[in-house]
Amino acid sequence: MNGLTIDSIYSKINTMNIALTKHFEELIARLVANGRYNNSSEVVRAGLRILEAEEKSFGAASYPPGSLRHLYARTDNRAERRTARVSTMKVEAE
Repeated sequence: MNGLTIDSIYSKINTMNIALTKHFEELIARLVANGRYNNSSEVVRAGLRILEAEEKSFGAASYPPGSLRHLYARTDNRAERRTARVSTMKVEAE
């Protein structure tokens, strides 16, 4: 036996906790239920790939690296921060 077990494999997978609003949690659930994605991790990774592509095409000319200011109006960001505490989900990181 080579020492590989299910537990040893899963213990090597990094995980992170992500706070989501109820709106995004329901969107993820709908996308998984419709069969478009197999699980919530796939949905999050797909969204991150889109964000990464937008960031590359947008360039860093107007905003500092890592800035998300161009994605949200100040009121949208404030509203999401208030509701994000309501719901958290665990997502596997690759």
